Amino acid sequence: MQSKAANQPLTIETGQALANTGRWETRQELPVETEILIPDYLPAVFKIVKCLLEPVIMQNSVADRRWQCSGYLRCTVYYQSDEAGTRLYRTEQKYAFEKTIDLPEGNYLPGAARLWGELEYCNCRSVSEHRIDIRGAYTLNAAIGMVEPVEFITNLTGCSVEQWSQQLNGIICAACEERTFTAETPFPLPGEGETVLDITGSFLPGTSSVHTGQLDAAGTLAMQLCSRAAGTEQLTIQTKDVPVTQTLDLPNAAEGDSAVLWGEVLACTLTATKQEEEPLLSITWKLHAELWRPTVYMAVSDAYSTICNMTLEKRTFNQFMPLASVDTTIPVMIEDDLPDANVSILGCFVTIGAPQLTAAEKGDVIQVAGRGTAHLICADDRGELTCYDKIFPWALAETFHGSIGQSIPHLHAAVRHIASSRAGSKARVELELQVSGILLQGIPHEVVFSATPGEEYPDSKDGPALYLYYAQKGEAIFDIARRYHARASDLATANHLTIPEGQSAQELTADATCLLIPAAL
Repeated sequence: MQSKAANQPLTIETGQALANTGRWETRQELPVETEILIPDYLPAVFKIVKCLLEPVIMQNSVADRRWQCSGYLRCTVYYQSDEAGTRLYRTEQKYAFEKTIDLPEGNYLPGAARLWGELEYCNCRSVSEHRIDIRGAYTLNAAIGMVEPVEFITNLTGCSVEQWSQQLNGIICAACEERTFTAETPFPLPGEGETVLDITGSFLPGTSSVHTGQLDAAGTLAMQLCSRAAGTEQLTIQTKDVPVTQTLDLPNAAEGDSAVLWGEVLACTLTATKQEEEPLLSITWKLHAELWRPTVYMAVSDAYSTICNMTLEKRTFNQFMPLASVDTTIPVMIEDDLPDANVSILGCFVTIGAPQLTAAEKGDVIQVAGRGTAHLICADDRGELTCYDKIFPWALAETFHGSIGQSIPHLHAAVRHIASSRAGSKARVELELQVSGILLQGIPHEVVFSATPGEEYPDSKDGPALYLYYAQKGEAIFDIARRYHARASDLATANHLTIPEGQSAQELTADATCLLIPAAL
């Protein structure tokens, strides 16, 4: 006589998904050893007030298991001139770098790596009246997502199989690109005798729409021009918002993708070709665009046969879920004692670090936070300039349920507005930070990737006609039915259990009760 299992052969259907297997990270030190020669049309150096090192990334790409990054460190020096009175000037030098790294064996997400960094040290000194020597180092951190194709069982039929299927929801990075663009806008020149110290700005993301092969992105370049008027020590700020729209050709883009945008201003030039023409501000800026695509898979997470033993092999793989989309403005107030009660505050600029995740006081709760530094330019009653640095923390007011080990911030922070003043003996800085991006949470899924039928169960004709099972509250009906080689739906029917709409018998859990299990099941 042919066996029951032979009459009902097992049929296996499989599917495949991309699993997130982690990130490859590296720390690259960018050393600086350079000098700045002050041109003859600028006054000589009396005192170094502040020196900054900031990376400007021109290329950042991952392809064919290779990461390439190039750009320059912008070495900015603010100095006091030897002129009569308090005079602040600015000069800079570009220190180029290039990094090419072959990645270890593995599958990597193509596009742009996630970058952040921190200043290790910066020593700046005036060698002579027209020469400044700079020594320092900046650490550039890079993270590249790793993926792996995972095959699993989506459906089992035959062999009197009872299976527990689950829907796996997640998102994958469909594209990640960085592109450099230029924009122009009329911008008034400072008045006669005024000195332009700096032109900077930030990108504020706006609307976006994704089409097949394309991304339309809009935003605003919030520009600021800092200048010092003739005959005064005070710094003045002119602002202008420049709307920008760009269309990016992204071959992998598809309808339904969600776009995450941020950007930064790389360089600015203010020119006037003719006296009667309005001056033009030329802006070079970079747009970082990520496309995230929702995914839905059906997978078998557990199974058994009612007529024979079955050997299952399982594996766990990670998928990302969006924990939160972030596009918010954070007000920050900094107040601290001045180092000298007699100094006056001329102006302030701020450097901001990358957003990081911190554990909140409650368990399984995380918060997005970071640090920045306010650089206050002060003058004492003798006219000597000093830069007073104040490190400050910032954090999103909202907290999120998750763990730091499974969460990844794809976030960017930029300074939107700065105002500095003096309140008695204290310095006060009010600023707004723009934080944009997406916060991801890794979700582990256990799935079946192999199922093999074994020996048939012996006939139980001589056994009891009815079993009594005392279920514990919350015990799965699926697991109880497996013990007695029964189907979960039959067990639910025999005990008049109500199956909620939208659920299956496999998802039922029992109350603390006695279940009747007829042997005929």
